[in-house]
Amino acid sequence: MVDDEPDIIYSIKWVLENNEFVVDSYTDPTLALSNFRSRVYDLLILDIKMPKMNGLDLYQKMKEIDSNVKIC
Repeated sequence: MVDDEPDIIYSIKWVLENNEFVVDSYTDPTLALSNFRSRVYDLLILDIKMPKMNGLDLYQKMKEIDSNVKIC
C-alpha cells in the first residue's frame, strides 16, 4: 500500500492485518518502488495524488518489474 497520508495507511493497514493479510506500507512512492519485487504482492493499493510521483506513474513502473501485478 502506498499513500502519502499516514492516517490513511494506518486505517487501511489495520483493517487488512486484522483480517489476516500481510501488508507492506509506504508513504513515499519512490521508496515503495525501490523496495518493490516481482511476484511478492497479490495486490497494490495506490493513492493517485502523491508528491514526487503519482500513483499511475508508480503503477506503470511497477508493471515494468512485474507484468502480472494488480492494482486497486
